[in-house]
Amino acid sequence: PCSLHPKPLIFNHCKLFMPSIRHNKPQPDLLQPYRAINMQRARNMETEVDGPAKQYPYPAIGVYNGHGASHSWLWFVEILDRMGFWDVQFFDEQHLKSGVLDSIDVLLVSGGDTFAIAESLDKTGAKQLKSFLERGGLYIGSCAGAYLPLQSSLSPLNLFNFASVKICNLTKTLPEPLALPEKFCTSYGCNYVFHPVREEVTITLDNRVFPGHPREFTAPLYGGPSFLSSKDAESLAHYTGFTDQTLFLIDKQLASDTLIGKSAIVHKKIGKGDLYLLGPHLEHPHFSEANTLIADMIFQGNYETASTRTISPSYKLTSCDYKNHPLWRSIKSQVSNARIVSLALERNQVTWQIGYKVYEPAKIRFFLEMVWERFSAIEKQCLTVDEEILLELKESFETITHLIREIKALTDKSTDSTEKAIQLFDQIKSSCAQFLSIYFAIQLGHFSTSQHSTN
Repeated sequence: PCSLHPKPLIFNHCKLFMPSIRHNKPQPDLLQPYRAINMQRARNMETEVDGPAKQYPYPAIGVYNGHGASHSWLWFVEILDRMGFWDVQFFDEQHLKSGVLDSIDVLLVSGGDTFAIAESLDKTGAKQLKSFLERGGLYIGSCAGAYLPLQSSLSPLNLFNFASVKICNLTKTLPEPLALPEKFCTSYGCNYVFHPVREEVTITLDNRVFPGHPREFTAPLYGGPSFLSSKDAESLAHYTGFTDQTLFLIDKQLASDTLIGKSAIVHKKIGKGDLYLLGPHLEHPHFSEANTLIADMIFQGNYETASTRTISPSYKLTSCDYKNHPLWRSIKSQVSNARIVSLALERNQVTWQIGYKVYEPAKIRFFLEMVWERFSAIEKQCLTVDEEILLELKESFETITHLIREIKALTDKSTDSTEKAIQLFDQIKSSCAQFLSIYFAIQLGHFSTSQHSTN
């Protein structure tokens, strides 16, 4: 019978190995020019971006981190930070359904479980998203965020039929996987969405789009779609090759037939807004040329409402001496403890099936490192939020540390820890988003203070 739920799939003669770790060669900081442009935009200075100098609005950006989102929304966070996009908010499914899209210009939806995202947003979220696009919003969806708006007859995906684009990586009969069978495919009704490769692929832009950007670049593919040609959306780029970093999950010829020459990026106008759907993760921080394409998409947005919006942080900020702030030290201590315990958990051979996605212990520490790496930047600004907010943050990281310890104890006994892992990832996503909201507010607040003092 047809099912929308993941099926346990058993494959014989399957080699299990992990892809090689990418070691990037030193290269110029390609994101720095975008940061300089954004600093001018935030000051309402005239800026030249692919045309005559004019005033560009500083966009308010929303990042989806709700139910169904995996860890890859943090990749968007990393590159937004490096490029000086600091007017950033984080939304879960309840936020999106409550009308918060009225307050932003750009919505970013990264990888995860497409069915879970669609189910949690439901009809109300779909209506809000359609309205956001029609009035001029910019949607950039990567991987799961790209599957979400595609034409589908399956519930709840059929609530989001914004683009009549079909995918090539859909089949009734699965090929034999060569590696990573747990990440190889997802059941889709009576069919399967399968993933021919992982890691780095080569992408080529069409001649007419994004002038000045390198036509050929690389980006990682982690389950994203390959799009077939469609009259309903324009193709902006195609998959054109593999590299020595490509991990083939199926026969190389079949992988080539599924990807090479197929669209990797598609675009559709909806009302006044723009829908960009990305098969590969252009937002992955290790791929600077791909990252700059995200900025180019944002720069080309139609932000009619942004021109009247005052740039201000989302929290009330006060001056602070972090060296003599016991609550802040306690937060750092809890995050440090969580990092230590999560590192110990990584030594255990355990994974968790949560919805359609498989999670490993390494993803826990990825969240924690995003927080840890930003403590010093916050301390340098000497600005903070209300103590009630910091106390809430401290308690949430205490809960995270406790959950990781519980999971470690269960896995040491070879006891199923899936229920605790679900609690942990829900908690760590919301806590990380709260911390990053404070971080961006302080960055924006410091910039606003500096701007005011020079006027």
